[in-house]
Amino acid sequence: MYPALPAMADLEALLAVAHAGSISRAARTAVLNQQTMSTRVSRAEKTLGITVFERSPYGVRLTDPGALLISALPDLIQAHTRFLDTVQRLKDTGTARRMTVAVSNTVAEVYYPGWAARFHAAHPAVKMTMVQGNSHEVRELVAGGKIDLGLVEGGRPRHDLAETVLCRDELVLAVPASHPWASAETPITAKQLRKTPLVVREPESGSRALVEEVLGELVEPAGEFGSLSAQRAGMLALGEPTVIPQAAVTDQVTLGDVAIVKAEPLFVRDISAVVRRGSQPSPDIAAFIAVALAYEQLTSAV
Repeated sequence: MYPALPAMADLEALLAVAHAGSISRAARTAVLNQQTMSTRVSRAEKTLGITVFERSPYGVRLTDPGALLISALPDLIQAHTRFLDTVQRLKDTGTARRMTVAVSNTVAEVYYPGWAARFHAAHPAVKMTMVQGNSHEVRELVAGGKIDLGLVEGGRPRHDLAETVLCRDELVLAVPASHPWASAETPITAKQLRKTPLVVREPESGSRALVEEVLGELVEPAGEFGSLSAQRAGMLALGEPTVIPQAAVTDQVTLGDVAIVKAEPLFVRDISAVVRRGSQPSPDIAAFIAVALAYEQLTSAV
């Protein structure tokens, strides 16, 4: 006889806290009261009869049994969403459901294909359409009610939007292999970067906002580009450094055309799902967010 399982919301709370490293951060990410998140975690532990987290003033740490349990949760959550989708399909009249997602440029090239493929496999009844723009444009579309779900990188959150962090993304300093920095033995400093004309993304993009947030005021850019592929091509054509997601230059690094250079400042931002604050996301949107979270949990563990 199997033991009773906690409610799915309580299990999702365990996964969220494990991912965030603290109950307070998990609560902020999920736009929940901290006490609500704490109650869900405690209730799940009590129902399971397992202490999942060791708590301290500095956050939480997984116990050994808790780590094993958390590793099994993504599969359970995906199975649950597939079950709900099956129930929904049985109730449908046969008309395909449609979901439009506004996706920022970096997310569209690096993250969205994997999430969409995983979601489609679990929810084949949902027909997805992607609208692409920079992070500012995506937030505008969602806030204006034109699209119900957006996926953005970094940027400035809005008071009228609720954001769920799906994963953390680190940008790297990349240069053409012929650039003097390619052989630098010491990290490039923030001061050097501020004084160097960089190849950057367009204003109001999440990537540009992160670079300016970390470095402050920049000198006149060597070039501004509206997509990752154009930014990468611009770096090679102009022969100047750029700060870019590592996945965008992996092939060029392998071929020896581009070098990743150690930099003193770190460029890290959140990749987030955004919906209108106060709205009730559809089951399909909730399922997509759950799939993306589970996918990143699995890939980060590899």
